[in-house]
Amino acid sequence: MGTIGKVKLAALEEAGEDEIFGMIADGKNASDVIKHYDVGWQLFHKWIAAGDGRAQRYEEAKQMAGHYYASQAQKIADEIHQHEASVNSAKLAVDVLKWKAAKASIEYDTRQRDVAVNISVNDLHAQAAQLLNSVSGDIIEGEAVEVEGDD
Repeated sequence: MGTIGKVKLAALEEAGEDEIFGMIADGKNASDVIKHYDVGWQLFHKWIAAGDGRAQRYEEAKQMAGHYYASQAQKIADEIHQHEASVNSAKLAVDVLKWKAAKASIEYDTRQRDVAVNISVNDLHAQAAQLLNSVSGDIIEGEAVEVEGDD
């Protein structure tokens, strides 16, 4: 890392986690923080990786941002009945905030999760053959006899 990178990294260290992660928790995204401190993505993530437990605290700040976005969406939805003319713009704002909340915290991700299940008939036949082989000693061979009358 060059001299400029070291100076910028020192500026992040001087600002401290509380300030930087506080910005993120208050709804600023990482791009805003990077722009504010005039660092690049790579240097920002090096700073996150350099601190013991810092990556976990960064994830917690993003989760708090998700709560912030969700509360803002709720606030807009609650207030919209007062201004009927702006329903469409409020819906768009709520959708954007819901999307931001989902990106910041997985618990707000409401997308349908598809589960793919693949069943191979060949695999089923192979399993059945294994089962038959494992119980082959327990099978009694004989002939079927037709019984007449139900006495």
